[in-house]
Amino acid sequence: MDVQIDEITREEARETLKKPQIIFTPNPEILLEARKNAAFRQALKKGTLMLPDGHGLLLVSTLLQIKFKFIRAFAYLPSLLLFLVWKHPFKKVFPEIIHGSDFMEDVIAWSEKNKKSVFFLGGKIGVAKKTAQVFKEKYPHLKVAGSSTENPSTKAFEIVKASKADVLFVAYGAPKQELWIAEYARKIPTLVHVMGVGGSFDFWSGAVKRAPRLLRKLGLEWMWRLFLQPLQRTRRIYNATIKFPFLSLFFDDR
Repeated sequence: MDVQIDEITREEARETLKKPQIIFTPNPEILLEARKNAAFRQALKKGTLMLPDGHGLLLVSTLLQIKFKFIRAFAYLPSLLLFLVWKHPFKKVFPEIIHGSDFMEDVIAWSEKNKKSVFFLGGKIGVAKKTAQVFKEKYPHLKVAGSSTENPSTKAFEIVKASKADVLFVAYGAPKQELWIAEYARKIPTLVHVMGVGGSFDFWSGAVKRAPRLLRKLGLEWMWRLFLQPLQRTRRIYNATIKFPFLSLFFDDR
């Protein structure tokens, strides 16, 4: 689908923070949108650290190692059933999935350690500010440059630029956050790292309860989210396990 994703571990991703990064977190839904949206696809190319965020990437990347499409078709259903409960056999290309909400904390920890100020942009009213407070409590020496729920616009750019932040988290959701970052990030001279974080503010602020750690470790967070948001999550699960694999395995391989 013409989007490069890093085959990287979380520890290796942390090491890349030694250099300035624009961090995006492609998942199956993002790739499906990029497939039909040329402007979004070009915005994603501005990313310098592309974290594999979405277990559907494990399934598809493993099955793409099978050269013949008819064998892929035969293997798809049993592979999917196995994949839903056991992810380890599918870590053939990507060594692990790195969720954006988890790596966001890694960037926060790096910021505190290196005395860099952070800015939280986007999300629902009050959520960015609450997220800043949560991280400030968890990382007492963290420098918070500010927060804003301003919509993606020139005004948002001016607010962030005036804050002189070193690190920026943008929570507009895809594709808005990637398009905004691609247009404005390099125009803010103080920025070292910029990360599109989607709904991560909701998790960290407590607005949305995240799955227990055990379910996340087992790759079963989708079950938890399905329980909490059945209508919204059913569509996302369909995209990740049916539509994305179908297009990737039978139409988009090179």
